[in-house]
Amino acid sequence: MEDKNAEVNNKDVKRSSLERMLRILDLFTQEKPIWSVDDICTEFNYTRSTGYRYTKELADAGLLFQTGKSNYSLGSRIIQWDRQLRLSDPLVRLSKDIEQQPYELEGKQAWLVCRLFKDQVVCVYHFGNLETSLSYSRGIPRPLFSGATSKAILAFLPNAQHMRLFVENPSEIEQSHLGTNWKDFRANLQKIRDDGYALSISEVDKTVFGLAVPILSQDGKIQASISCVRSVEDYDPKRIAAEVDILKKYAIKLSSGLV
Repeated sequence: MEDKNAEVNNKDVKRSSLERMLRILDLFTQEKPIWSVDDICTEFNYTRSTGYRYTKELADAGLLFQTGKSNYSLGSRIIQWDRQLRLSDPLVRLSKDIEQQPYELEGKQAWLVCRLFKDQVVCVYHFGNLETSLSYSRGIPRPLFSGATSKAILAFLPNAQHMRLFVENPSEIEQSHLGTNWKDFRANLQKIRDDGYALSISEVDKTVFGLAVPILSQDGKIQASISCVRSVEDYDPKRIAAEVDILKKYAIKLSSGLV
């Protein structure tokens, strides 16, 4: 019995150490692509020996690249993985097929295909001819509670997950106009489910509005969403129903690549 407990505790320690090490990768951003070991240690309150050990292991795995003495950037393996995802991800492949078709919606537009990763929504593919600069594109995490793209996913999550998210993020939910209490939160999400789409106007970027529908797997579980973003000047409530039908057609095509 003691041996089994020791084995479980040892696995927990290894898991905790791995999680602490992988957190380092989240530090590298467009604003700060280079990090020194000392800065990493300061950020996470690691000892110098731990910081050097973690960065060495990440560099040996190709996840970090040493750019100078004790300085690191993201490594080549991440570039390789990104290429592999672009070539093999079924959502990306099918999105490219949609990109080749003539646009069925009016006006300049940007199309986003975003996937759910735990409690995070990340754009995996985008295309279009919208001239307005957007604050999100491939690889940029999106807030789970803000914008049509995320809300079209959020509304289709299981009830138990809704409850946990509401308890953990009450201020974010209120700021996104999804409710100040559990009853209103559930009602707003149910409306999106009943409608089959989410609409947001000037919610993430002030000059655009977004229309999004969910992408479900073959067993009916929410996996992603596809959305079209256009200038607020092109918004016409009379056209929404017809435009939703077009998005749903694309969502069905994309869901065919999911298992």
